[in-house]
Amino acid sequence: MRVRWGVLTVLLLALAGAAAAQPAPEPYRIGPGDVLQLNVLQQPGLDRELQIRPDGTAVIPTVGEIELAGLSVTAAEQLLTQKLRLYDRNIRDVSVTVVQYNALRIYVLGAVAQPGHYTFDAEPTLWGVLREAGGLAPEANAAAIRIISTGDAGPTTTQVDISAFVAGTGAPPSTALKAGDTVVVPSVGEAAAAPDAGVQVFGSVARPGVYPVNEPTPLLSVLMLAGAPIREGDLSKAWWIHRLPSGRYESNLVDMKLFLEAGDPIGNPLVHPGDTVRLAYDSPGFWGRAFPIMLGTLTTAATLFLAIDRVQN
Repeated sequence: MRVRWGVLTVLLLALAGAAAAQPAPEPYRIGPGDVLQLNVLQQPGLDRELQIRPDGTAVIPTVGEIELAGLSVTAAEQLLTQKLRLYDRNIRDVSVTVVQYNALRIYVLGAVAQPGHYTFDAEPTLWGVLREAGGLAPEANAAAIRIISTGDAGPTTTQVDISAFVAGTGAPPSTALKAGDTVVVPSVGEAAAAPDAGVQVFGSVARPGVYPVNEPTPLLSVLMLAGAPIREGDLSKAWWIHRLPSGRYESNLVDMKLFLEAGDPIGNPLVHPGDTVRLAYDSPGFWGRAFPIMLGTLTTAATLFLAIDRVQN
């Protein structure tokens, strides 16, 4: 029994040490647009809502303008207590509560269930923002989500691919967003990339266009971005135009049925940014084209014969 308690004690101490090693989360920093509730226990007449102005200040009765942006709630309480004690030495208990987190606002546009702007009490991850917006719409292009951030040097755009996570084969996106960021979720029908930064897909696919591909990607995955082949598509004739390091292009005819029916990887090569894919249409042979015409001609002749026979009789 002593041995068991000794092992349990060691485990508890190890867990306590691991918990202590975890970094504490950063406290929320008050910012422009936030709405605070100020309560002063010794002077209830000073209780009120405070709107943080664009310059980061708030107007406090009897005190004037005080800059609160950038402070934690605890630091704001300490500062306001010091300022208000100049007005009344008996003031000791001052509380500040954020009632509207307008400073940490993220905008979400495009193919999501509920586009709009959302506010958070801590810097959210990309997936947290998308979940707040109701999730991706059915037509969303999860491989080409863009995050637009505004910094001192101007706006910057980052492209994020969460298609593996949406498909259930990858980890949730951990990209952290900051106040004022904009998330743009394009639909699969949009040309979300320039030709040299994506793959041009045309021919017998549901949605021809230019699709963002940042790294070598299997041909079948590229066709799925374009809405998959249509019924008339000939999977045995996929033309793949690849750009060589020398700048020249080479054209390859790919039989995708080798991969789909036999698992042969030669039927699903890696397509690179800047490449072009054209899926041929299924062309029927001579009898496939001629038989419908012959059948139509015979049907018309039979109809005329029956009509003439009725007139004569």
